[in-house]
Amino acid sequence: MELFEGLLENATDYELTEDSVLIQFGAFGGLDEIHKLDLRLFDEIPAEIGWHDGHEVAVDDTHGTLFSYGDNAEKLFLTMLPILKDFDFLDGATVHLSFIKQDKTVSEIEFEFHVGANE
Repeated sequence: MELFEGLLENATDYELTEDSVLIQFGAFGGLDEIHKLDLRLFDEIPAEIGWHDGHEVAVDDTHGTLFSYGDNAEKLFLTMLPILKDFDFLDGATVHLSFIKQDKTVSEIEFEFHVGANE
């Protein structure tokens, strides 16, 4: 098809350059609750630790995912932890920490988050 010829000629391969913290959660009480969480993460994660990229949610408020990135996923998650504990809808959420090594291989840790659990 001529329409698509050459479309990807100048494209580069996507390269992972930052660790990530992805949090998949279940039902929540509407977008206001998500936006309160987003604003706190945007404001309270220091730039030297990382950054919060926002969320994706189902239109029926049954589930969603938070996306945050930084140089060290563990440090980023520990920075986020006091904020996350303030939001009960995150109880039982699945946390994915991805670590990008110098050779560009990825190590991952996945665990269940509980709002009332000790650090």
